[in-house]
Amino acid sequence: MKIYIQTDIEGVAGFCYRENRANRDYENIQHRYRMYKLLTAEVNAAVVAAFDAGATEVLINDNHGSGYNIVFEDLDPRCRIIHGRNCSGPHWLPLLDSSFDAMILIGMHAMGGTPKAIIPHSKWQVNGGELYLSEGSMAAAIAGDFGVPTVMMSGDDKIAAEISEKIPDIETVIVKEALSPYQACSLIPARACELIAAGVRRGLKRLNEIPPYKIPGPVTLNLLDSKSHAPPLLEMGDDVIAPTINAAFMAYEKAMEWTKFDMEDLEEGFSFP
Repeated sequence: MKIYIQTDIEGVAGFCYRENRANRDYENIQHRYRMYKLLTAEVNAAVVAAFDAGATEVLINDNHGSGYNIVFEDLDPRCRIIHGRNCSGPHWLPLLDSSFDAMILIGMHAMGGTPKAIIPHSKWQVNGGELYLSEGSMAAAIAGDFGVPTVMMSGDDKIAAEISEKIPDIETVIVKEALSPYQACSLIPARACELIAAGVRRGLKRLNEIPPYKIPGPVTLNLLDSKSHAPPLLEMGDDVIAPTINAAFMAYEKAMEWTKFDMEDLEEGFSFP
């Protein structure tokens, strides 16, 4: 059994503030590293539970910001991890294909404009507003194009509500109740990890009961957001029309000025963020 774990950081127990990589003072750096440790623990809980449930291969995608948020030397050595500059390789979800049996989402956040959610951003508009996707449900939809079901997710109560509406049979683990964009009532991290592990085991046990999340094509896609992620949220580019959500997403992403997919050579001036 082959498992893909898609990760982000805003949905981790204990996370409330958007990071500031430009701030180099000691307190900020320590706080960021603390968040990395919290994410690492939740991801590792999911990894161990997946192997306990019968996985033979677990692949993690470190998909937040710099792509270097997980302290990977602290992970179970049986897994592998994709890390480094996001959107410089072949896909937003590198190496995901139909050979995987399931996707797991850890640390998910709500889409832009969601009231009282922790740091909500990225609101994908499908077919002119017929449907809206968060980053988490977008990952599930892309996995669905490959026939891969998304069986478990963790995050705050707001993202759990969105994804469970789209995938009613998914196992959801709510690690915090969002009270504002910058405040939450959170589980203690050790308890969050226990619940994540249990959720992964339940999801993989019910693997054949949870269908892939599929969005019928053709798809018209746009992204509603802003540079600060604060409303008003506006279309960030031109509509893209494609046969599938995966094709539409990648065409849209490749047109963005900050992505560098399929890089082959070094880029002048680039260094670790």
